[in-house]
Amino acid sequence: MHTYSTDNDNRPTVYGILGFAAYAAALVVGWLSTTLSAVIPAVAGITISWGVGFTLLTATFSRFIWKTRIARATGASKVPDFNGEWTGYVKTSYEGVIPDDALHASNDPNAEMQRVAATLRITQTWRKISIHLETDNSESDSTGATVLTEDGRWPSLNYQYENDPDPDSASSMTRHYGTADLALKTDSDETVLEGFYYTGPGRENYGEMYFVKSE
Repeated sequence: MHTYSTDNDNRPTVYGILGFAAYAAALVVGWLSTTLSAVIPAVAGITISWGVGFTLLTATFSRFIWKTRIARATGASKVPDFNGEWTGYVKTSYEGVIPDDALHASNDPNAEMQRVAATLRITQTWRKISIHLETDNSESDSTGATVLTEDGRWPSLNYQYENDPDPDSASSMTRHYGTADLALKTDSDETVLEGFYYTGPGRENYGEMYFVKSE
């Protein structure tokens, strides 16, 4: 996983609150240890350092709390939760041979661009994200990402990736780098990520991406 940037970063404020909470927790644990030691001698001297408390609180917030309704309501985190598996297709300008079993069920053989079945798996925390795209003949992994929520009608996920084709793929399928820009749309019965992609020099392909959250 790698870090991602966002246009509504409240991380400095959140870190400050977590730091104060860790300090308060250390005081409470120390007070409880002293108070209970008269009844339970074994708890005498038990303390928790600020560093340990801060680390535990930060890890808990980063993994779980950031995506709760409380975090959203307080403004502690406004970043959408992209976690999960997304299924759909990549509509590509690639003009090489694509096996039939790699094409999406909605593919139109008479269309200008072919639809390749694809799966997008996203793992995300408060600070980091990993985006893995897989088709029948290649896989790609994100190397950097940006989440925007302030501009436009929908939140967007823009990421850079490195693609590795399968060894058995056509010779024209070579390792390459590219960029994808996806909008998160949730105004229907489905949660959709859709947008476009383009590749760097050497491939210069482009196309559309469409994914529906499946879990």
